[in-house]
Amino acid sequence: MADRERRAWLLGLSAVLLWSTVATAFKLALAQMSPPELVFWASLVSALVLGGVLGWQGQLVAALRGLNRHGWRALLMGSLNPAAYYLILFEAYDRLPAQIAQPVNYTWALVLAVLAVPLLGQPLTRRMIAALMLGYLGVAVLAMGGGRWDRLT
Repeated sequence: MADRERRAWLLGLSAVLLWSTVATAFKLALAQMSPPELVFWASLVSALVLGGVLGWQGQLVAALRGLNRHGWRALLMGSLNPAAYYLILFEAYDRLPAQIAQPVNYTWALVLAVLAVPLLGQPLTRRMIAALMLGYLGVAVLAMGGGRWDRLT
């Protein structure tokens, strides 16, 4: 196996390992703080890391000039993801067991496939419909605890 391929496998497996632990990390963090607090601290740490990386790459001044040029609009647009998506996500993790919240969260890939039909003009094939139904059925089975409908209420 070539070094490049080995590195690709290592990075891919590392990503899977990190993403597979996200539900536990969220639950541990939410045991210590509220969802809005977690969004705040996660956003602050992300901004500081981004600033550090930009500084290390020598791009911090250019980024700040761009921010100055686009102003509050850029900050508003950049805060939509943490303010909307992550606040809803952390509320769900706060209210649901991690083993339910994580599969429900991962249905975003299915939503993107559905949105590709009207937004990108992708054809809606029978195969795609079957795959989407199978994906959502799997999440429903997990959410119901193996088929118990009373768990959904």
